[in-house]
Amino acid sequence: MNEGIAARAQGVASGRLSALDLIQTALARIAARNGRLQALTDVTVTSALAAAARIDALPPGARAALSLAGIPVVIKDLIDTAGAVCRGGLDLFADYRPAVDALAVARLRAAGAIVVGVGATDRGGMGVRTRTVQHPRIPDRTVGGSSGGAAVAVAADFCDAALGTDTGGSVRIPAACCGVVGFKPTFGRVPVAGVRALVPSLDHVGTLARSVDDVRAIHAVLDPGLVDGAPWASAPRVGVVREAIDVAAREVAAGLRAALEVLTCRGVTLVEVALPADALLDDAHEVIFLYEAARAWAPVMARDGERLPPSLRECFRAGATIADARYAQAMRTRGAVTLALERLFDAVDVLLLPTLPVLAPPVMARTVEFNGHEVGFTSALLTFTRPFNRAGLPALALPIPGAIAALPSSAQWVGPRAGDAGLLAFAARVEGWLAG
Repeated sequence: MNEGIAARAQGVASGRLSALDLIQTALARIAARNGRLQALTDVTVTSALAAAARIDALPPGARAALSLAGIPVVIKDLIDTAGAVCRGGLDLFADYRPAVDALAVARLRAAGAIVVGVGATDRGGMGVRTRTVQHPRIPDRTVGGSSGGAAVAVAADFCDAALGTDTGGSVRIPAACCGVVGFKPTFGRVPVAGVRALVPSLDHVGTLARSVDDVRAIHAVLDPGLVDGAPWASAPRVGVVREAIDVAAREVAAGLRAALEVLTCRGVTLVEVALPADALLDDAHEVIFLYEAARAWAPVMARDGERLPPSLRECFRAGATIADARYAQAMRTRGAVTLALERLFDAVDVLLLPTLPVLAPPVMARTVEFNGHEVGFTSALLTFTRPFNRAGLPALALPIPGAIAALPSSAQWVGPRAGDAGLLAFAARVEGWLAG
């Protein structure tokens, strides 16, 4: 899968490539490695082969209209995929086969993409380590979560791209752990219809792929309003969140500083910025998360609560006790931090900070050490990602070459609200510079 998505889809559209060959190759890779990696919880062999055969049988004009013709994709287990088992990481839903695709999945299929499987997730999508999935490079390291299966599917060449969900970092965290690109768009730009809700005001549908251009090809379909083009001026202003780089682990900080040297050589203007004082605090985030999650899952709790894992039951019960007034105060705090974050873009075009403060930690670690402290595993991995779920800003995790080959580092690029096209276009340029 060396060609990018756009070139491969064009190859199928022109008849140079066969959709059936592409899908058979993807399925062969899955058959060879998924038994060990456990990235996919359902492999949709029959429907994928049938879809590929239908595309190959189309007249040339009809194939040419499909911008993702023959492209194999994986869909996270929280997103309805017609005909597949979509259990959301829970035995409770082991028999759930949606009759209708989520709207995001329907858009991909309408453009010619072919679903080859369902990506494993943490139980109910609540986690950042997807412990049932094995890291494709170092087995004892976490793949991140909760879109861990989707990230490994991309990293292992099971597919060209995967859909994930991101409530506090669940696309960007596994992307960083597995060395792929992960993009969370501006809140609301990609529809969540047909996605199992966790925290409705924080939930996003995002994409994982091997390159920024591949993410752009997918998001041009998911977000029809995405406008392609030059992002900013020839010398864009990058807001460097130095405090985040300085407290990150040595390997992570070294990778970002090397990237900054490349940007300087390319004429990029670097501006040091500081995040709002409350941006990295998790109190308001936890209140919002628990309050909304408890209400989103209330019907399941009422009907089948005793069949949920104890950790989820405790979470939802705790959320149900949070008073409306406390939630309202957390939302006011969130609004103030969001406004302060948005004001940073008066002086810069994009923000740069680590995606994670550390390289992928051991999968069963309870704590992570950074900035001289032992921090809980989940809190540590969410540190730099969740502020941009609260603010709803577009954010992208981009691998940094040359840190440690088996454990990649990752830079997080954040754009202004509705600045998705500009962020993706600039990130594609940066990706080329870092590779060159």
